[in-house]
Amino acid sequence: MTPRPRWADDLFPFPTPPALAIVVDLAWEEGFLATDLFEEGLYDAPRVQTCSALPFDLCEAPLAPEGWEYCYAGEAFRRHHVPFMSVPELLPFADLGNGTCVGWVVAAPELGRTDHPVASFGHKEPGIVGRNTLEGLAFLLAPALGGEGGRHRARLERLAAELGIVPTAQYGTDPAVPLDLAPPSGWRHEPDPSGIGIGVLAPEDAFADEYPAFIGDTDAVAADASRMLDRGRPASALLGLTAAYHEDVSRLPDLYPMWARAYDDLGRPLLRERLDTMMEDHRRRMAH
Repeated sequence: MTPRPRWADDLFPFPTPPALAIVVDLAWEEGFLATDLFEEGLYDAPRVQTCSALPFDLCEAPLAPEGWEYCYAGEAFRRHHVPFMSVPELLPFADLGNGTCVGWVVAAPELGRTDHPVASFGHKEPGIVGRNTLEGLAFLLAPALGGEGGRHRARLERLAAELGIVPTAQYGTDPAVPLDLAPPSGWRHEPDPSGIGIGVLAPEDAFADEYPAFIGDTDAVAADASRMLDRGRPASALLGLTAAYHEDVSRLPDLYPMWARAYDDLGRPLLRERLDTMMEDHRRRMAH
């Protein structure tokens, strides 16, 4: 009898929150264990990623278990996914297929938190939809559970029961959930001055006593950010740079050098890597 492997928790740079792990279990079972390819020793990651039993696609699928071969060459390749018009601090786990993703607000990866507030973002302004992963999943599952259903309705109801979700009318539309990044002692969260982004969470001494420039001439914005970085105030520099990006996403190439330096100075390599991906994607779009 073919052994039934479990997926490895290798999806994100931190342990997959238990609520999302339950959802991935369903996708793993429906998209891999219950397929004809399972007995053939083949692994089709897109079947798991786009599992039809879920009302959304996973942004990451588990790697092939040991002993199974990929159906398609190159399936093991994995790169950071930063939706267009998004920022590195927004890390998606669900793709709604319309340019909008749902994922975590990871403002300070160095804090090592195991759960985060959840937002919807992409081709829209970010909106907080849950205080944690479980509430974010309630937001995602409620429209499907509130509709007429379909052949996967019973499976979704069992999933909701396993998660302990009781969807209400507030789910399915962007609820008015405040962003609470819970600054630890000696830290603070400064809201985005553009009114669009999530702002910056950092130690108090990483902020300047003055507000950064973020509108007007791009060279002036970059120069102000450089000045703050030279003074050892990377959080304020980052605040101005991300706000300037939200004002005009085409500014990215000009903002990138100072933006990357701000992440380096704050000790946030994950966000620096995601910013590099944003820059690669921008160059690719411009080339076409």
